[in-house]
Amino acid sequence: MQAQAQAPQALEARAWAKVNLALDIVGKRPDGYHDIETVMHRIELADDIEVVRDKDPVSAGEPVITVEVTGVAGLDVSGVPCGRGNIAFRAAQAFLARLGFRGASVSIRIRKRIPVGAGLGGGSADAAAVLVAMNRLWENPLGREQLMAVGASIGADVPFCLANNDAAFAQGIGDRLTPLPGLLGVGLLLVNPGYAVSTSDAYAKWDARHTRDGGARARALARAIAAGRAEGDGGPDLRRICALLSNDFEPLVAEEHGQVLHLKQLLMQAGAIGALMSGSGPTVFGVYDSPGQAEAAAVVFGSRADSHIRVIPSCTCTGARES
Repeated sequence: MQAQAQAPQALEARAWAKVNLALDIVGKRPDGYHDIETVMHRIELADDIEVVRDKDPVSAGEPVITVEVTGVAGLDVSGVPCGRGNIAFRAAQAFLARLGFRGASVSIRIRKRIPVGAGLGGGSADAAAVLVAMNRLWENPLGREQLMAVGASIGADVPFCLANNDAAFAQGIGDRLTPLPGLLGVGLLLVNPGYAVSTSDAYAKWDARHTRDGGARARALARAIAAGRAEGDGGPDLRRICALLSNDFEPLVAEEHGQVLHLKQLLMQAGAIGALMSGSGPTVFGVYDSPGQAEAAAVVFGSRADSHIRVIPSCTCTGARES
């Protein structure tokens, strides 16, 4: 009599987006990567992830990994790969390789809310959520440091997405993290123009123009955030923080996509205290005193924006996320 197959196990997780409040490209490394210094903050915008493990091995060969990607209404995910080109696929592959598991079968379903190729860390967040879910499905064989090491091998932003902190100062390729106090309850208005920007192309532009190392501005912002929290429970002065917003990618991306600077200007006209492009872009965000102010600005901004522009009210996360 054939034994009854075991039911697959499944876990759901949320993959939280981030914004870069400051980003300095410090210099190019001998291995071709770039050292950066950046202040990252988790925000209340997330993809939904489901990971299903089939406990019955399909064979003694290579693991079988499938990825299905869908998006919320109006979000174009047609260009998101479902095979090895997807960072969530590579996360599952790296996890199983790290443990030497063969013959495993894993299904990953991603429902995206985070715009694709937008500078908001959506792919890295998806990869981190997959790693956390798989570690639990396999009964936690990897400790936190081991999981972080696997994450760092996949993508520079993955360690931050794995970390149980709302904000951090990141160095190296983004994998050396110093926790920072979160800016709790700050309103954000994200404006995504509806196209993707190549991070490698943006770095290539920087390489062509810079003969010496940069840096220091992200460090100044990190110090201001840390000092502001130390001064009292009210946290750092938001206007002081906004005065220190900076991104080395922004002028490089704006050369080809001038709309980035125009969107920043519109955000300031809509009452933002400060505005900046996140990561390698092209998403621009405005900073507001409260989520309610960001939501009110979204109504005004959305009524004036072209149909292809996504206007997303959000806020900084209000507490560390379980990982």
